[in-house]
Amino acid sequence: MEKMITKELVETTYLWCAGRLDNSHDAADLAQEILCTALQEIRRGRKIDHFHGWYWGMAQNRLRMYFRMKRHGAVSLDATEQLFIPDDTADALLTAEEIGELNHAISRLSAMHREMIILYYLRGMKISDIARTLDVPEGTVKRRLFDAKNDIRKGVTEMTNTGKSAYAPAEVKLSGGYSIPDYWNMINDLMTKQIFAVCACEPHTIREIADEIGVAPVYFEEKLQWLLDNGFLKEHAAGRYLTDFILYPAGKKAEFQAALSEIYETVGEEVIRAIRSVEDKIRALDFYGSDMPAGKLLWVWCVWAGNMLMEEMNALYRGKWASKVPENNGKTWRLTGTVQYPEEEMPAASLKIVPAPWSNLHRPFRTSGYRWVESANLFEAEPFDNRDSIFDEGNIDLFMRIYDNPRLALTPNEEENAAGLIRVGFLARREDGLYPAMPVMSAKVRQEIHEILRTAMSPIAMKYASAVGECAERMLLPVTRADLLEEFVHWTVSSAFFPIGYIFRYAMDTPGVLEIPADYSTSAAGFAVCWRK
Repeated sequence: MEKMITKELVETTYLWCAGRLDNSHDAADLAQEILCTALQEIRRGRKIDHFHGWYWGMAQNRLRMYFRMKRHGAVSLDATEQLFIPDDTADALLTAEEIGELNHAISRLSAMHREMIILYYLRGMKISDIARTLDVPEGTVKRRLFDAKNDIRKGVTEMTNTGKSAYAPAEVKLSGGYSIPDYWNMINDLMTKQIFAVCACEPHTIREIADEIGVAPVYFEEKLQWLLDNGFLKEHAAGRYLTDFILYPAGKKAEFQAALSEIYETVGEEVIRAIRSVEDKIRALDFYGSDMPAGKLLWVWCVWAGNMLMEEMNALYRGKWASKVPENNGKTWRLTGTVQYPEEEMPAASLKIVPAPWSNLHRPFRTSGYRWVESANLFEAEPFDNRDSIFDEGNIDLFMRIYDNPRLALTPNEEENAAGLIRVGFLARREDGLYPAMPVMSAKVRQEIHEILRTAMSPIAMKYASAVGECAERMLLPVTRADLLEEFVHWTVSSAFFPIGYIFRYAMDTPGVLEIPADYSTSAAGFAVCWRK
């Protein structure tokens, strides 16, 4: 039975007494008397069927005895400082449910306020001693105690006002760039996403975050500190936190994507036409594959042209904001996302043009004949299979030696490796030897191709930089926090200058543009290899 006298009960008893008396020392004396009485009864072997009911009934009797012994001991506290205000002091008892609510309210205090409550009520320290222990002014201690008591009172009297996120989480979708994968596992859990949702628009205290997500601060303070240390959250004012990246309303972002698809409706046709206008210049350069069919080379050229178009659009748009926002956010990564709260409905926003799924991956290697070789998987998405692991340390050296000498004499092991590359369409067997099935070139030639395509994309960039930028400013800038303007310019709009999926949608759906593989699983379309000696 002595196990019922827990740390939580001791703390609750102090709080209960302090809420009814104006003198902390009197409250401490009364709490001690109540606890000692309980211990004495337990050690005498008294049978107590319903401990909490008996305990608080006894506490109430001790309080009435205290009032009788000190006629003027009952103090009228300011209403804002009372934890409970019983209608009838003689009959009001704390039930087990109320005790649970009080403990729950205490658990929802921030660490700073919990510390004050424990030092003052549980350990019985004077304000001057607390100030000296924590190295803060006494006024700060008094203010934090006052705030803590208010928070406890609110936590008890407003238990039904727990935020919707506690039982109906917001839907948060995140996307990132640069080195964000390094952090992905730390931010992709439900609780972290709810913290982001709470702090996306307005600054909130730890207590307010706890109320909204229905989790006591003690369970997420360490996580919150990590989010602060790594730049996902920032302290807007003392003890109030905001996201340090943009979370857009999901409905607004969907409407923007729909508008974007209308803007990019003709970009594919314009880009293909521009590429064809400079095709002869590109083929005149010295690289393996310059004589390949245009439909096969376009799988590569569309990506590079799209990249040049994107760079030109960004340069034009950022020039407009050069004197108004910093050049970067000081981080090595970028993050954005959308949030949809439970009460919100998504608008019926449909895409006029659905961009083709697209991604690309690059892997560097070193071989016996080259100090740097890069496999450029320029279309790592459906309908192709995952092709990023085809080249590895075991076969890239062989591939480059075959590139140098198609008639290379192979060992049995090399024959087996070469057969594997033939099977997936990366090498082709001809009568006079083996040959790469994709363009291979020096890094210098690749840069020359980029510059030819950049010039061809420049007029197109002027058109789309203006249209996309104006659309973003009209639809998304009004829901972007002023302190995140740099994120809007350098990430939100920059991400919208991303036409490659639209270019491929046109190229894949228009007959005669791309050479469509009979079997995507055995095709090197969209692959290139670059090297430096």
